[in-house]
Amino acid sequence: MAVRSADSALVLVVESAADARRQLDRIVRAAGHEAYLAGSAAEGLSALQHVTPGVVLVDLDLADMPGGRALTVFADRAGAPVVAVSEVADPERAIDAMRHGAVDFAAISDRRRVMGAIERALQEGTSRHSLDSAQQAVRDSYGFKHLVSQSPRMLEVFDKVQAVASTDATVLVRGETGTGKELIARAIHERSKRRTQPMISVNCGAFTESLLESELFGHEKGSFTGASGRREGVFEMAHGGTLFLDELGETTLNVQVNLLRVLEEFRFRRVGGRDLVDVDVRIVAATNVRLEEAVSEGRFRQDLFYRLNVFPIELPPLRERSEDIPLLMRHFLDEISEEYELDPPVVSAEALDAILRYRWPGNVRQLRAMCERWVIVRPGQRLEREHLPSSMTDIRAAGTMPGTMAIDDHQTLKDNTTRVVEQLERAYLYRQLRRNGGHLQRTADAAGITRRTLYTKMKQYGLDAGDFRGGPADGGS
Repeated sequence: MAVRSADSALVLVVESAADARRQLDRIVRAAGHEAYLAGSAAEGLSALQHVTPGVVLVDLDLADMPGGRALTVFADRAGAPVVAVSEVADPERAIDAMRHGAVDFAAISDRRRVMGAIERALQEGTSRHSLDSAQQAVRDSYGFKHLVSQSPRMLEVFDKVQAVASTDATVLVRGETGTGKELIARAIHERSKRRTQPMISVNCGAFTESLLESELFGHEKGSFTGASGRREGVFEMAHGGTLFLDELGETTLNVQVNLLRVLEEFRFRRVGGRDLVDVDVRIVAATNVRLEEAVSEGRFRQDLFYRLNVFPIELPPLRERSEDIPLLMRHFLDEISEEYELDPPVVSAEALDAILRYRWPGNVRQLRAMCERWVIVRPGQRLEREHLPSSMTDIRAAGTMPGTMAIDDHQTLKDNTTRVVEQLERAYLYRQLRRNGGHLQRTADAAGITRRTLYTKMKQYGLDAGDFRGGPADGGS
């Protein structure tokens, strides 16, 4: 086997038929990669002891192992995405291959399809590696289990969480709906000295004034119609732990007066009660309301605002940290696919381009809901731009035209400059790949960069050469 160049991947080809094996070898080399050829499943598994492939091509008709079994074994042991190949295209076999762990399927006779499957599999492997690396980095640096990000602004949030978690300071988490305020509250609790005690959450905006007071402070028997017995409120339930008060900006002035008293004295009376109840709780509050404006308009008490705003944490909307979207998508697609026992869809470059340009008014919560829909309707299949809702593919709804600059007023000039350069690079490479039919060397030459640099930037920007094959300049090589 020849030593592969620094800008290519190693593809392990497991194929019993000599002619098909040679054909796959030619296709792999034409795609700019190096092939390691194995004539049986046993030979391929033995090869894994001394080679580390970027992708594995496994024939469904191996002489020494059934196709489904071979896919499962290589998917488990190779540590790399597996593509199923066969002499002929068969939709039923393709579906079955996905169920056994393959990320894609291609007929050996369809040269372009095989080349595209290899590139998509490499992209899949890179995406998973990026997610694993980001998750591990967050765990190593902060000890968080359920948070993942590579955004500088979110890493600043994580730094604040780490700094305040060990104290009993009141925290006010601010941000748009769906940005993950409760996840931040839970991270604070899990890193605090109260982590062995309960964390209780209550959505203050979901109750009327009278019901919210009962929910917060509890009530005595007979205090109102239907109060058939004493009931503890969330303050008592969270004793010794953390109380998360969500959507606090939706409370009435009367409730705010009672909350202020509790936060100052950590004692209260149940609704209809006379005795004072002492509590020991740590307060984390959250709101999507601009409380300064609510104070100036007389809708929120200024003294309560100052009492809550001891340690503010501002969560950026998803549109201002678009570098996290591919990571979060991979995380959600994997999580939901495992929950539903379905294979995750493979997102095409054009679909990802539309997803990245979309404004995401519902933020991370909306992204997760969308990923759940995609897992259900496109399990183990390609997710193309045409499968996205019209609101995501309509340029006016997406909020940014291709090639326009998304300036973030909350970031420094240096950070915005970096963001603009990345947007320009991605738009430019997208057009060059389209013009050159996905041919990597021609695209690199046109861009005036090395093939290695091109490959690195394609991985960075989620561009898949296979999606451009068959374009204007594709000569089939």
